[in-house]
Amino acid sequence: MTAALHGVTKRFGTFAALSEVSLTVEDGEIHALLGANGSGKSTLVRTMTGVYVPDAGRILIDDRDVTGGWSPAAAAAAGVRVVHQEAPLVDRLSIAENVALFAGYPRGLLGRIAWRRLRADTQRLLDDLSVKRRSRELAGRLTGAERAMLTVELAVRTAGENLRLLVLDEATAALPEAEAEPFLRHVRGIADRGLPVLAVTHRLAELPFADRVSVLDAGRVVIEGPAAKVERSEIIRVMRGTASDARSAGGARAGAGDDPARGGTGIAALWRREAGGRDGGPPARPPAGPVLQVRDLRGNDVDGLDLALAPGEIVGVIGVRGSGLEELPRLLTGAEQRRAGTVEVAGRRLPSTLPPRVAIRQGLVFLPADRLREGGIHNLSVTENLILPEARTFWHRRAQMRTAVRQVVSYLDVRPTDPSTVFGRLSGGNQQKVVLGRLLRMRPRVLVLADPTYGVDPAAREVMFDAIRDAGASGIAVLMTSTEPEQMAGLCDRVLVLRDGRVAEEISGPAMTAENLMTKAL
Repeated sequence: MTAALHGVTKRFGTFAALSEVSLTVEDGEIHALLGANGSGKSTLVRTMTGVYVPDAGRILIDDRDVTGGWSPAAAAAAGVRVVHQEAPLVDRLSIAENVALFAGYPRGLLGRIAWRRLRADTQRLLDDLSVKRRSRELAGRLTGAERAMLTVELAVRTAGENLRLLVLDEATAALPEAEAEPFLRHVRGIADRGLPVLAVTHRLAELPFADRVSVLDAGRVVIEGPAAKVERSEIIRVMRGTASDARSAGGARAGAGDDPARGGTGIAALWRREAGGRDGGPPARPPAGPVLQVRDLRGNDVDGLDLALAPGEIVGVIGVRGSGLEELPRLLTGAEQRRAGTVEVAGRRLPSTLPPRVAIRQGLVFLPADRLREGGIHNLSVTENLILPEARTFWHRRAQMRTAVRQVVSYLDVRPTDPSTVFGRLSGGNQQKVVLGRLLRMRPRVLVLADPTYGVDPAAREVMFDAIRDAGASGIAVLMTSTEPEQMAGLCDRVLVLRDGRVAEEISGPAMTAENLMTKAL
């Protein structure tokens, strides 16, 4: 029982997303697939699961060529199941009802739903997974690891004996690393039953759970071998080198101080006034005092929070689930209405009901954690997503629009570089880059980032971190939450620790080490 790609090529126009890729997943094996954003991981998954049909090469399941007539339905019939990074559970339904959406509703007399049997079967499943929840509880109360384990087990059980390949498409990306371990142990147990697992990931820490590893670069397999023998340093070199090479090909990536009048490619180049040809310059600084002032902010989890940000400051926020970490960015930016408290930007108080256009007009912009549903528009192109807030500005100015889009694509190393690419076809990291680029073009005073690098590979993270540093150096105040606080040690000026909805502690200076931040976040 094996699944394999042999010499698979997939093109989009002249762009080859995959080039003669060969990869085999054996029985009882976890085969880890790594690569930088734009390396071809997403295309490989979509090809393996029938979304894309190869332009060349073969797909084999149990040594049987299934390439002809390949489609999602054909892949499912062949026993291929995929679990994506966002577990597809409906938060407002019970866990039992979500199980029924996957496995079907059991029927009793006269065809009625056998609710008692459904809840009992679901409870046995939860107990088997050591998930300490009741089947009647809402799915929204599950932790990320619990959601992931439940989704994977449902995929395995609904396929039954027909399962020939389980594909995990960045299934741990939305999980803090501490929560990922129990999920990975569960996946190891699935493989130990004799099932083949292809695990797409960007975390090197997950390799001890894998048997083999392949690394993609520019659509080709460049590293392949036993996970225990492949050098981690070589994987990092490939993944980081991909982004660095691309930036070098497009010109050195400049910092915030570059002068666009001299042809610089740094963040200042994004602020060029295309219509008049003059430089837009950084956002105007407030006359004095903090650029963001928050007093007694209250929501569901946030409870009387105060904070202040100076222009150019990069401030991190960490905390456990329920501390207010997830809610804070949304309350500040109007994505959720605050119950009480005040928010001021550059000395101007924002209304309690805060439409996005009002927040943007005052210089407050928001990059949400859910980039695909809230950050970008799935069916629009990269160009359309980038210029969305400025559509009127570029009316009948196509040349200026193309210049503006090229600057963002080059600055943030968006891949593929073709701006006509549909946003939904980009990898998660490249989607995040597009949304960040759109926000930076607005010349904001305050940039609020909700866990901006979750599900983003190391190379793309470095690009985004560079852009965040550039934003701070240009006078933009940055507030950034994260479920992986070790990222903040080398990025932030200070870090706030939330507990019970308030700022309980502030960390700065020598105390701001990765180890200390991880400890404080627990």
